[in-house]
Amino acid sequence: MMDIVVVGELNVDLVLTGLPSLPAYKELRLARDMRFTLGSSSAIFACNAARLGARVGFVGKVGDDEFGDFMLRSLRQSGVDTSRIIRHPGGRTGICVVMSFPEDYSMVSFPGIRETFRLDEVDFDYVTTARHLHMSSFYIQPALRPDIPTLFRKAKEAGLSTSLDPDHDPNGLWNGGMRETLPNVDLFLPNEQEATRIAGAGDLDEAVERLRGLAGMTVVKRGAAGVLVVSRDETIAAPGFAVQPVDTTGAGDSFNAGFVFKFLQGAPRAECAAWGNACGALSTQALGGTAGFPHPAQVERFLGERSRELDGIRSAFGPRREGA
Repeated sequence: MMDIVVVGELNVDLVLTGLPSLPAYKELRLARDMRFTLGSSSAIFACNAARLGARVGFVGKVGDDEFGDFMLRSLRQSGVDTSRIIRHPGGRTGICVVMSFPEDYSMVSFPGIRETFRLDEVDFDYVTTARHLHMSSFYIQPALRPDIPTLFRKAKEAGLSTSLDPDHDPNGLWNGGMRETLPNVDLFLPNEQEATRIAGAGDLDEAVERLRGLAGMTVVKRGAAGVLVVSRDETIAAPGFAVQPVDTTGAGDSFNAGFVFKFLQGAPRAECAAWGNACGALSTQALGGTAGFPHPAQVERFLGERSRELDGIRSAFGPRREGA
């Protein structure tokens, strides 16, 4: 039995850092460093959750090319079961070029074969061998997206808990079945911009009120500012951990891995938030979404060294809110 099955997109990342600025049209900018690495929000989450000790399987689709080989090898080396990843003959695995800056990034993505991944290619019997279903990148899987509400409904009916990170919508529409999916999502994990756009709100406060109660819990990631944990009855602002980032690629996916890992252990929300914030912060200390991700002992050591910030997270929730 697995802890988590991830259903989602797969692509490699080429991360460029040390750029003085984004290049203008017909201009050249020189990067100071680069890394060719495992990419895609779903795969970064899967690898990082496995590094924490979760038993993770992946359902997705790659081409039968060198990028596909790289993705499968990287997932397996991280301890992720890849037996339900489809190799499509003649297909091209996608790539994302990430121009990374210390506090932010820009991306250009070639989707490749991931755009053709459909619900009838998902082995649902395999999905139900897990305790939890996770999906990222709701908007960049056009063949799967119309049936995502069905996938989450069936997962809940089978007794799984669920989590969803919407990621960015390159078409700028921000719906496409999202509201039909959320009633069967236990943990909804957008960032500030995604939450505001999905809610059709003018600011984050309005977005929180519009999203309240649509999913079991909405956790809005705010980078160094921490998180908002939104339940039906309350909103809790928990601070983050101050670090000097090297590369923020995958920091949100790393947060997801830490938060979901503790959620599946039945931990209080304060501990889930602390582990999510710690994993997100530590992941920014190396290039790419997985190279800097910590092992559990490193998270524990980091939290022990940041006792004042950890106390701030715990006090934001308080004993009454955690049922203590």
